[in-house]
Amino acid sequence: MRSEVRYGGLEELTTCEISDALIKLGIMTGGHIPDMNMYSPLDESTKVIGPAFTVKMVVWDDKDPPKPEDHFVDASPPGSIIIISAPFIRRAACWGGLMSTAAKARGVKGVIVQGGCRDLNEHRQIGFPVFAHYHSTLGQKTFVRPSQLNVPIRMDMIQQSSYPDPRAEGSSSIDGGGTVVEPGDIIVADLDGCVAIPRASVTDVVRVGMELKGVDERVREDLESGIAVKETMAKWRGS
Repeated sequence: MRSEVRYGGLEELTTCEISDALIKLGIMTGGHIPDMNMYSPLDESTKVIGPAFTVKMVVWDDKDPPKPEDHFVDASPPGSIIIISAPFIRRAACWGGLMSTAAKARGVKGVIVQGGCRDLNEHRQIGFPVFAHYHSTLGQKTFVRPSQLNVPIRMDMIQQSSYPDPRAEGSSSIDGGGTVVEPGDIIVADLDGCVAIPRASVTDVVRVGMELKGVDERVREDLESGIAVKETMAKWRGS
């Protein structure tokens, strides 16, 4: 596993500042992984940073997609953040307390679920970072199963109005507005949300993000002194 020193500059930036930097660099999604809620831990200062280990889920009884040889938690490298994609389900969890226990023991830094989680007290008791769209009492079995590991996955907004069968021709349960997460992308997650940074862009994101952060600090100082918003924005942001 690579030393975390290479991500050190990201620790100084919030996910909002990282998204602003990515947009400034021409990545118009801002790396945003949408609709994520931080369910664990309860410490609002929590921030996790690490490379993505992706997991693509499929419908439980779909026999056609491949099955991984190892359990995805066992396959996840220490220091990684597990990213689970299951956009077709809105009632069952893809992640529970036992998985947090196993992942923490392996040195995994957290999990981000395009879908649901459960066992909130268990995650919080061990302090394992869990980000998900929603939570449920229902578990994974009979609803979803893991299929492919470490493949590119789309992390999109989930439609709230209908949940079609993903195996039906032409069906879709996503509403765009998301980000493709590649294996090894650098993930940053905090109270504001989750972002994915292409590994090759980390240095530029830190540089641009720190520049934008400095401008925001000067804007804040002027606003605190009572200077009007319009005047302050024109002075420091040119708008």
